[in-house]
Amino acid sequence: MSQLDLFADADTPNEPPAPPAPAATPRRYLADLPPAPAPVTMSAQPRPKLATVKPKLAHYRPSLGNPHETAFDIAEAVSYAWHHAQGGAGIEVPIGVVATLALWPLRGPEAYLAADWWLSLDDDQLLTAFRECWARWWIMRPDLIDRATPLHKWVDDEKPGPTRARAVRAVVEAALTRGLLHLTSSDDPDARSTTDVMGALLAVMRSQGAHDALAEIHTPPEVAELMARMLLDDMPLQPGMKFDEPAGGTGGMYRAAVQVMREKDIDPHDFGWSLADIDDLAAAGAAVNAIIWDLGPHVLIACGDTLREGNLTEKAAQQARESFERRDELHSQAVFLAAMQKVEALVREVAA
Repeated sequence: MSQLDLFADADTPNEPPAPPAPAATPRRYLADLPPAPAPVTMSAQPRPKLATVKPKLAHYRPSLGNPHETAFDIAEAVSYAWHHAQGGAGIEVPIGVVATLALWPLRGPEAYLAADWWLSLDDDQLLTAFRECWARWWIMRPDLIDRATPLHKWVDDEKPGPTRARAVRAVVEAALTRGLLHLTSSDDPDARSTTDVMGALLAVMRSQGAHDALAEIHTPPEVAELMARMLLDDMPLQPGMKFDEPAGGTGGMYRAAVQVMREKDIDPHDFGWSLADIDDLAAAGAAVNAIIWDLGPHVLIACGDTLREGNLTEKAAQQARESFERRDELHSQAVFLAAMQKVEALVREVAA
């Protein structure tokens, strides 16, 4: 198994200046929502793009001019909104709210205008939308959504208290008005992988004591990009290669790696990606990121102590198989029940 070794030094590549941002479509609820960011690239060096990438959609640049700054701006706004609304100590809820908005399936150059729709929902409708989003992705990727359980199990509460509902709504508004959908709603996965919002949220919202206890060290995204480029620019990448991160956090190294791959017209779907982390929220964030960044079908994410338990990849593979088996069993039951209801309807029609 080939393992990413992304620790090296290099000079930061210069980025070209961003073109003027396009004018935003008039909005009802969010007149102050930032306009859609203009396309940019990671490096001044021209590189081929995948044939399926539309140039006008490549690399949204958020309103701050740097997607990583925007990610941390979103994280700080979400943290303030959650605590100001007295949401409580459970940071998995606000992080899960942001994950839901990021996973919402609407994609395209104007998908960020869905912010109007989100803010028009009442509390019950908002919770229903959250449940439908996670259910949709569970049908498609039960392995990743099961790993992300800490971020969505709270949506099963039928009657959340008024304080929780108010804090959730505050987080929704904070994330949307700071430009979250600019970073996550493009139909170009290369644009969606410009930064790691999940990692920024965890870095900002988790206490320093918790970071120390878990030995968490946040690798600056610009550093990850430099290390990925130094390693992968000259590496002969062949389909079928596997990468492994035994302490991968929310997957920031993989984010940088897939950007370099796509610049080389290499499809990340052709590679295997395994990641482990001792922190269940970090592993959950990595599962969400695997979908946002479109790492492909060959992703294994484990939660555990690599130093004590050794290689967790096989454990993650078994858990993934169980997730798909459970999904398939429930799907079969649903098909059977639908068929029975159809037969019963026909019997009633004949009897009438």
